[in-house]
Amino acid sequence: MATKRQVVVFRIGPEEFAMDIRLAREIVEMRPVTPVPETRDYVEGVMNLRGNLLPVLDFRKRLRAGNRLKGGSSGRMSDKRIIIVTLDGKPLGLIVDAASEVIRVTDNMIEPPPEVITEIGVDYIEGLINAGGRFITLLDTGKALQGEIALELDEVMSLLATRAPASL
Repeated sequence: MATKRQVVVFRIGPEEFAMDIRLAREIVEMRPVTPVPETRDYVEGVMNLRGNLLPVLDFRKRLRAGNRLKGGSSGRMSDKRIIIVTLDGKPLGLIVDAASEVIRVTDNMIEPPPEVITEIGVDYIEGLINAGGRFITLLDTGKALQGEIALELDEVMSLLATRAPASL
């Protein structure tokens, strides 16, 4: 029997991506993000979520999906969402152009990533979900946010610890 799991489907430009629902704590509407100076371009800043500050990344920039995707950004701020995920026990937000649905997938619906993807060393693409002819890129969010990104997020949180909360 094929293993079933649920994934959150979101959009960056015209492309659809998915991540395991167990990693997503919640999805919130776009809200003000306070920039943090001297951080990488994919770090949008920090936001206040129910009294807690958390770093926010532009997932488009992290995936280097910016201008190479036809259609660019959705252009509608009202569609943008922030997916709250947990990385090493710490919450963070990922800005996406839209979050559309939660779907159930089975292992036999997931095709391996194309060879060109594995050849260039993009190890955070788990595969392609074939949902009735609709192809959705399945991401391993943990791998997409490890390494230098995790270090950058730690640095952002360290910078915040030195600031007075009232200044944000």
